[in-house]
Amino acid sequence: MFRISRNPIVATLCLSLLTFAASAQTQQEEKQPPAQAPDSTPSSSSPSSAPSSSSPSWRNPAKYNPKKLIPHAAKSANDQLASSDELEIRLTNQLQTHGILAKDAILQDACSSFKSLALCVAVLRISHDLKLEFACLKWDVTGVKPASVSDSCAGPSDGKTMSLRNSITLLAPAADAKSVADDALKTAHDDIKDASS
Repeated sequence: MFRISRNPIVATLCLSLLTFAASAQTQQEEKQPPAQAPDSTPSSSSPSSAPSSSSPSWRNPAKYNPKKLIPHAAKSANDQLASSDELEIRLTNQLQTHGILAKDAILQDACSSFKSLALCVAVLRISHDLKLEFACLKWDVTGVKPASVSDSCAGPSDGKTMSLRNSITLLAPAADAKSVADDALKTAHDDIKDASS
């Protein structure tokens, strides 16, 4: 037991300190989870799935990933093909099997100047399905005139790129440009996914 001084100021100060220590201990006990009994079964959640109390919420990697804030340049069609030989081989075989790409054609050559591999595959499919010259569509969409383009292709004005829909409308006015472009892009993404797996 503590011996309380007869001095009222010292006695009040001692009582205040004891009260503060007792309330701090009570708060600490409330923050701690109750201890499990030895015979109780462990909880189903793993300790790694519990949120970390040491990391503030604004720095919690599960909620905030600084890497997502850094913009990444989109890979061009050739970059995507060059990054995976297996993807190029599988996609080439797939397109050649369906008659979309000529047997002697090289996919990297066909897809040069395209901003994305999906757009290149979509243009290959559209040129095959609508019986359009691939070089004409490529010129319109990329803004780069292919060496093998025929004189019948007008090409985009001022070297600016055209949307896939606008190019289809220009080269095949009877076609439903929106539907054709959307279907071709969806199928192209599926082709790339199949070749990647």
